[in-house]
Amino acid sequence: MGVALLGWALARPYNRALMARPRADFVTVFAVLAVTAVVATSPGPLLVVIRDEFGLSFAQLGLIFSAQALAGMLSNIPAGLVADRLPARVPIAAGGLGLAAGTLLMALAPGFVVLLAGSFIGTVGATFMITSSIAYTVAQADAEQRGRATSRVMSGVQVGAFIGPALAGVIAAAFDWRAALIVPAVLSLSVAVVVLSIVRGGAPSRPEREPRMFSLNDLRLPRVVWPIIAVAMLLTGPVVGQSRVILPLYAGEGLDFTPAVVGMAISAMSAARAVLTFLSGNLMDRAGRGSAFYAMVFGAFGAAVLFTLPLGLGVFIAAGALSAVTGLGAVLPSVLIGDRVPKAYVGRSLGVLLTMGSLVQLGVAPAVGFLLDVSGYELVGIAMAVLMGLAGIIGWRVVGDLPWRRRSPKDASA
Repeated sequence: MGVALLGWALARPYNRALMARPRADFVTVFAVLAVTAVVATSPGPLLVVIRDEFGLSFAQLGLIFSAQALAGMLSNIPAGLVADRLPARVPIAAGGLGLAAGTLLMALAPGFVVLLAGSFIGTVGATFMITSSIAYTVAQADAEQRGRATSRVMSGVQVGAFIGPALAGVIAAAFDWRAALIVPAVLSLSVAVVVLSIVRGGAPSRPEREPRMFSLNDLRLPRVVWPIIAVAMLLTGPVVGQSRVILPLYAGEGLDFTPAVVGMAISAMSAARAVLTFLSGNLMDRAGRGSAFYAMVFGAFGAAVLFTLPLGLGVFIAAGALSAVTGLGAVLPSVLIGDRVPKAYVGRSLGVLLTMGSLVQLGVAPAVGFLLDVSGYELVGIAMAVLMGLAGIIGWRVVGDLPWRRRSPKDASA
């Protein structure tokens, strides 16, 4: 919790200029997202060590991410429905307990199957934390300031992604990889306790005739949500694959870095992405949602092209820098849902959005691992470049809102 608040403190120069008096509940949600990301990204620099300990192929190693994606796919919609009905502190605190339990199970795992089970359980907890946090922020933020508020709160994810790999790498170097997972689990348990006393807001308003019990009718979404989800799915594979799978493996396996060095390198890239995510709301509110979208597309596309080049430190640094640029569009799908979806459907819309993203991630890590086993980084880069090009073409119609054809949030939600 203290580490996450340090991230918010580092961003205070921007806060004073753009959010003169940060709301206590938004600061707390920022901390929740930061701690969740610390835990989620801790395994990154440990992948090579885990692979060696359990004797795994790259494809088998990718099952860790598949377990996470499957957990998210199964729990995102329930988390969204709960976010529409219960005060945010309830699912956030419960999710924190689940994340802590799953991470401890990974740390104590005697075999790979148990480690996968821990990854699954922890991700279910993280899903409830993230979905409820985002739904609360998007629903509570003022329409004209939604881009700024959402990007600043959700930059907690990037702050955590900066801290997590470095923290895990240092602890693994000093002790072992299991200790590097125990510390993040304790952080998750701490934030689950703290959030109960600070986040007091109620659930978003619901239609008066909505049934009290959950039913299939709860899964109905406004039609405007589906094009947003389609574009987000195309973006998810390359962006997540680069930051969570390819770059850590490129550094650890391709460049033969130690876990500590891998952790520091990934953390540096995550720090740059955190700053850009924090500032992205200003770009979206002033230059249009489409500006952030195409910054994300060009960043991921450029990184994908670099992976087709021969292995080298310069390629790794350049690809990491371009991958960080995707931070400018990290919160865009959530902001678009906040712009265009009635408040009563925000939570479930985010749940479906994240579920479809998890469905994509379910296949990304094994596919990347398979391509690496068969053909190396070149083919992976080509595949990701194609996906990003397709996303850019489709997003021209779906996102719109470029500087020369602005679309206000109020018009979008009409």
